Amino acid sequence: IAESCPLILTKQDQNGNTPLHEAVISGHFPMVESLVGKFATPEYKAYSNQINKQNPYGNTPLHLAIQFDHPEIAEFLFKYGADPTIKN
Repeated sequence: IAESCPLILTKQDQNGNTPLHEAVISGHFPMVESLVGKFATPEYKAYSNQINKQNPYGNTPLHLAIQFDHPEIAEFLFKYGADPTIKN
């Protein structure tokens, strides 16, 4: 689906969360890896800012990984460019 409609990777749900936010909240590490990996490819480089995208509450995927006690996801996001200095 993402190949035919890449904007689906950035679409926000009714709570203002992107697919990456939701994957982090649910602790779905393989999906987090897949999405972050997709953003790192040349075809999707324009969407690489999604790793630091804030939802309406100011939470980035990194904030949510910490909030929902997913340390392995937090480490992964940090390794791939999540900015720990963004305030929520």
